[in-house]
Amino acid sequence: MLVAAPALSAQADAKQSVAQALALERDGRPEQAIVALLALLDSKSLDAPGTGTAWNILGLSYRDLGNFTDGQHAFEQSIRILEGLRNNTREYGMALDNFGGLLLAMGQPEPAGTMRKKALHVYEKTNYHTGIAIACSGLAGLAFSQKQMRQGRRYMERARQEAQLATDLNDDNLAAIFSMQGWLALLNGDVVATVSAYQHSLDLWRKGHGEEHPFTGWGYILLGNAKAEAGDLTLALVDMQRGLAVLDRTLGQRNTRYLTAEIAYSRVLDRTGAHTEAARMKTDAERELKDLHRAQCFACTVSAASFR
Repeated sequence: MLVAAPALSAQADAKQSVAQALALERDGRPEQAIVALLALLDSKSLDAPGTGTAWNILGLSYRDLGNFTDGQHAFEQSIRILEGLRNNTREYGMALDNFGGLLLAMGQPEPAGTMRKKALHVYEKTNYHTGIAIACSGLAGLAFSQKQMRQGRRYMERARQEAQLATDLNDDNLAAIFSMQGWLALLNGDVVATVSAYQHSLDLWRKGHGEEHPFTGWGYILLGNAKAEAGDLTLALVDMQRGLAVLDRTLGQRNTRYLTAEIAYSRVLDRTGAHTEAARMKTDAERELKDLHRAQCFACTVSAASFR
C-alpha cells in the first residue's frame, strides 16, 4: 500500500489535469489546452483511457484553431487507443463524433458521415441517450447540407426524442441541437421558428461562455442570417457585424469559421444594395478559405484504421 498510494495519487492528478485541459478548450483557450495536453502526454502519467481522452481533447483544440493536420493525427491516436477499451465506449464514441466534425470542416462530408454513423452505433450499443442525441443532430446537419431532407428530418426527430431522455446534455449540446432545429425551420420556410431557434442557441452560448467566445460569435452569425431571411436586413447586419468582431478577437481572420461567417455576411450585405463591397468581400474570403484548405489538407488522407 505504501508503494501503491503515490501511484494512485499521481494518476488522480493526471486525470484532473485532463479535466482542466478540457475546461480550457471549452472556455475558448485552445492554445493553453494544447500546451497542457502535450506536456501531459509527454509525461506518460496517464493510463490508456486517460491517454485516449487527452488525444481527443487535443484534437478538439487543434480543430478550434483550424489546424486540420495535427487535429486529424490527434483524433486518429485517440480512436486507436479507445476502440479496444471495453469500459470506455462513450469516450470512443465522442472521439469518433469529434473526428467527424473535423472531417466536415476539412470539406470531406462522406468520411465525416461515416465517422458520425459509427459514433451513433457505438452509443446505441449502450443506449447512451446523450451521445445518440449529439450524433443524430450532427448527422441531421450533414444531411441538410447535402439536400437530403427526408433523412435529415428523421435524424432531427430522433435527436429531439433522445435529448428528452438524456440526463447529461450540457448547454453547448443543447445549443447545437437548437441550431439544427433552426436550420430545419429555415429549409421549411418557417422564418419565425428559425429566428426563435437561433436566438435560443445564442442565449445558451452566451450563458455558458459570455460574449468573448467563438460559439457566441457564431451564434450571432446564425441569428443575423435568420433575421435576414425574415426580411430585417438592418438588424441582421448588426448581429452579423457583432459576430464577426467576436470571431476576429477569439479566432482571428485566418480561420475557416471566420471566413465562412464573412461569406455569409457578404450575402446579406449584397441584399442591402452594397453589391461592389459585398462582391469584393465574398471573393477575398472564398480565396482565403480555399488557400487555408489547400495548406491544411495538402497531404490529408484519413487512415483506413479509423473506419474499422
